[in-house]
Order: sequence, then C-alpha cells, then structure tokens
Amino acid sequence: MKRLLSLGSLFALALLVASLVFAQDSGQATLQTPTGTHPFTFVQQADQLYVSAHEVTQGLGGTITPDSTGFKITIGNATAAFGPDSRYGVIRDELIEMPVPPITIEGRPFVPWQFFQGFLGTAAAMDVRWDAAAKSLVVSPAQRSAIAVQASVANIQGISKLVLTLSAAGEYTIDSQPGSMLVRFRAPVRAPFTEQSYDDPHVARITFAGSDVRIQLTGANVVGDAYQLQNPPRVVIDFRKGTAPLPGQTVPLTPQPQSHSPGIRTIVIDPGHGGKEVGAVGPNGMLEKDLTLTFARKLAESLSRQIGARVILTRDDDSLVSLDQRTAIANQYQADLFLSVHLNAAVVAHAKGSETYFLSLEASDELARKAAETENASQSDAGSDLKLILWDLAQQAYLDESSRFAQAIQEELNAATSIANRGVKQAPFKVLIGATMPAALVEIGFISNPEEEAKLQTSEFQDSMVAAMTRAIERYKNDYETRIGVIKPAPAASTTAAGSSAPAAAPAPAPQTRMDR
Repeated sequence: MKRLLSLGSLFALALLVASLVFAQDSGQATLQTPTGTHPFTFVQQADQLYVSAHEVTQGLGGTITPDSTGFKITIGNATAAFGPDSRYGVIRDELIEMPVPPITIEGRPFVPWQFFQGFLGTAAAMDVRWDAAAKSLVVSPAQRSAIAVQASVANIQGISKLVLTLSAAGEYTIDSQPGSMLVRFRAPVRAPFTEQSYDDPHVARITFAGSDVRIQLTGANVVGDAYQLQNPPRVVIDFRKGTAPLPGQTVPLTPQPQSHSPGIRTIVIDPGHGGKEVGAVGPNGMLEKDLTLTFARKLAESLSRQIGARVILTRDDDSLVSLDQRTAIANQYQADLFLSVHLNAAVVAHAKGSETYFLSLEASDELARKAAETENASQSDAGSDLKLILWDLAQQAYLDESSRFAQAIQEELNAATSIANRGVKQAPFKVLIGATMPAALVEIGFISNPEEEAKLQTSEFQDSMVAAMTRAIERYKNDYETRIGVIKPAPAASTTAAGSSAPAAAPAPAPQTRMDR
C-alpha cells in the first residue's frame, strides 16, 4: 500500500474521484460489541457494504498498520492482512474470503464487512453480522448450541469450489435440483449472511434460511460433487458443467476425497510474481511474471495428463497474489506438494542454468541469500523476520522431503539442459513460509542472459523444461509412495546358486511427513 500512496497526487486524485463516483451511499454506523458501542464510517457500493478498517479496528481495541502490500490488523493475539488487489485476506495460514476486494478512499482502507466476520470468527469465536435496519455491525460471542457456517467460493481452472466451514461436526444431507442445490443441516445453523451473490461461472447466489443452505447455480447443466474434510469440519462441493440432475436427487458424499488418500494427490503450482509485481526483466524486455505463468500453465496440464494429480495454480491470470496467500491457498486445498516457479537474474550477463531451493532460515551460500532477497523484495513485510523463524521451525517436519523434492527437480532440469549442476540450495524465501507440505522453489533459467531469455520464450525449450519437471515430480511421487507403502516394491529378481529366490530386504519405513490438518 505504501507504493500505491507514493505514486503521487495525480493517482490519489484519480482514486478519490473513482471512489466518489462509485459510492452510492455513505454515512455513520454503529459497532456494537460486548464491551460497548463505537461509531464508524461506512460506504455502500451497489449491494456491497464497506466499513472503515481503521475505525472498526480501533473500536475492537486493535491496531492497523500499512505495509508495502496492504495493511495488517492486530486484535488481541491475532494478526490478519489484506491488500487492495485481492478479495482474500490472510489470518495465520488460512484465507479470509471477501465478496469483493477492499477499496481505498482518501488514502484510508475500507473493507467489506465480511472481512471482520472471517477474522473474528477464526481468531476469537465471535459472531459478526450486519443489521441493515439499525445500521449496526454487531459483534457477539458465538452461540455454542448452534453450528456456525462460513461459506467461500473460488473458481480455479474451470471448477467452482464451494467450501462450507463448520464450527463443529454436524449431520446434513445434500439434495440437488436442476439449477440449485440444498444443504440441509439437522442442528441449528448460525449463518454468516442471509443472502449473497457471486460473480462466478457456476455459483450465482447462496441463501441461508433456518438450517438450510441453498446454492443457486447459473444453469440447469451445472452439477456438483461433494465430499467432507475434517480439522476443521468442512463440506466441499466442486461445481462444473455436466448433465442436469433429476429433481430431488441426493448428492452422495465422499467421506475422504482423493487428496486425503496417502501419497501425492494434490499439487499446487505457484507462478511467481503477477500484476504490478513484474519480477525480473530480461534485456529484451521479457517479464518474469509472464514466463512463470506460461510455464505453470503448461506444467499443470502436463501433470494432470501424465500422473493424474489434481493441480491447482495460485494464479491463472496477471493478478497480484501476496506471498502469504500463495501458501495459504496450498494449505486450504491440503496440497501434498508446493512448487513456486521463478526465473533467475544475475549481474553477470552470461549466467545460465537452473537452480532449486527449499526453505531455511539460513542461506546455504551468499548467492542463495541474494536470490532470496531479490524474490522477497517485491513484497516486503515488516513482521516477516519473526514469522520466518516460526515457519522455519514448522517446516522442519518437511525438511527431508523438501530436500528430496528439490533434488529430483534439479537433477531432471540438469539432464534436460546438459548444463553443469548449480546444485540444490537453501534460502529464506518468504513464498515458502507457511507451507505445511514439502515445498520447493525453482529458478528455471536466467532471464538476465540474452541467449537464455530468447530460449525461454520458445515452445520447444518450454516443453522440454516442463517435461523435465513432470518427470521429477513423478519420480518423487513414486519414490515417496514406495517409502510410505502406497506402492509395493517389486520383489528382488536375484537368485541363490541353488536356484531359490533370495528374499528381498524390506525397505525401511519412512517417517510420515504429512501433518494432520
């Protein structure tokens, strides 16, 4: 946000004018909390209510501070972050979904009121609701007798994922009608809203009424597959185009989705940079953000085709995704692997080759330290040192697997390019902070090298590197699944002199690296 504010008075004036044009209503409202009431400013645009982040935070006894990517709000012992370009905020390693991104008016942030609903619901077990008639934002202790439900919708690679996060396990049924779906809970439901519309290709609107959650779809040909997740309890429905269901057809629930089976089932690919963060720029003008997205899209398609994994991109367009959000997305989708894709740059014009990293508080060498500083600089974070230390400790559980994963990628890229091994390295990359799974960052090549920049733009080279990374991931997957017993090793082929087969030594069991999420 500091960068936005430093662009000069012309930008500030344009932003103010735009805000005034789109603001349909504004005024004063009341924040009602268990300890008292506080006034705050609201702005109504279309059907969305925005509240002053500063005034509501202060009314809740918290603090708000700007940083280069947006703002951080601390209330009690919990800190959440949000930026101006995304409808996702972050608290711990979880996402706070808002219907629309925050806006800025006269340099001060206004957030959809649902931001505080997600923040306080996650951090303090508090209910937050907007009383339109009284113009009040009401904060109250969560009712333990009812199940609180939070709803989020995200469209990734053509599938709209609806997640209903529950405060406690509960029984429910899911009934489908052409053009709609009904989730009916047996216990009372504490709803986050009465009705909310979505700009989504499959989900048009969600309505809460009593213990029912009705999902209005965009057409009769939209169908959904539902499954359950635990810790916390969640109902997940993946919507896509398909054959319309029969009226009243019950949607079966899959108790344990494929992504929760042992092994490598879900992979998150993170195209580095995006939006205003262009990354490195080649001598002929090629932008890192464009090439990383190209590689990530091709890799996602290759992995889906070659190994049948569910592959999710942290961004599928030229949008800005904060470093916190990238691993939060991986955690939310309970990924088994996380790979961040980047391109290298060096002062030495003819540096070439690939490098692969995994997270460590201490860099393995001076060049690794500088590489991390370069990637981290795009989105600095005043509180990141402490966060890095904490997540470095958390990532220890995956240290060995991240090392194995990075090694497989590096070896396959070296073989594909016939370039001397630049080696697997460790460095404090902020984009890897928070990943609760084996994670690595790959610098595919040096965009600063004119020859390599030209080569990186060719389909032939892109395809060869994607094929190498696919082989590496498949190789790591097979190795990991063999070590944990998902794949049974082939019996030894050796025989004794007498002609009897010698028994194969059982492989030593590998420690299970996946945490219970």
